[in-house]
Amino acid sequence: MASRVDVVLRKFPAQLEAIQAQYMRDLAKREMSDDLLHDIARFLEDCQRVLDWTATNIDRAHGKSSVRSPYYPLFDSPVKFADAMKRDFPAVPKSVFDAMERHQPYQAGKASLGYLHDLARVNKHQDFTPQTRTETRRIRVSGGGGVVEWTADAVTFGSGVSILGVPIDPRTQRPEPSSTQEVAEIVYVGWNFLDPNVPVLPTLESLSQLIAEAVTDVRQSAGL
Repeated sequence: MASRVDVVLRKFPAQLEAIQAQYMRDLAKREMSDDLLHDIARFLEDCQRVLDWTATNIDRAHGKSSVRSPYYPLFDSPVKFADAMKRDFPAVPKSVFDAMERHQPYQAGKASLGYLHDLARVNKHQDFTPQTRTETRRIRVSGGGGVVEWTADAVTFGSGVSILGVPIDPRTQRPEPSSTQEVAEIVYVGWNFLDPNVPVLPTLESLSQLIAEAVTDVRQSAGL
């Protein structure tokens, strides 16, 4: 019989696919639906559960360290991680210690893991995690086989600047009209979590991958 950890991991792709589809529908409506908020909350809870269930299984397999089941440690520094492991998992083999350390927010490419506790905690005590809608205006200039793109609010051009051979008008911050170029203004729309202020969909996609990798690696190292 599959363990509850296996069940959650198996459901991750379908959960994320449903969130992605609803997210795109809601973007078109420019409003985040209750269905999407609900799915995000449940997904974050499952992310937290699968890590904590893994931690409980490790604790049981390598000598219960306390009367309570420890949470899976996620910390922003090696020192904090080592202190937590000494307190909650004092008897685990070095191979398990090393595996758990490989999946910490301070490791390269794994910063998203550091957001999980805060996001899951908000969902546990409130109906939904707060979201804020964001818009980013980008200017894209193409011509002569080249493409240049920049964030409109982040760049200010002075006089004498050219893009792909066409001068920029400092008043409009756009290239002067030219038959050799196409200029487009693109508005990217999305939502961010309120705290931490990170984009919703990329963060969920990252968590799905990172947590599946962490749980698989740690369980293999622990012989679970």
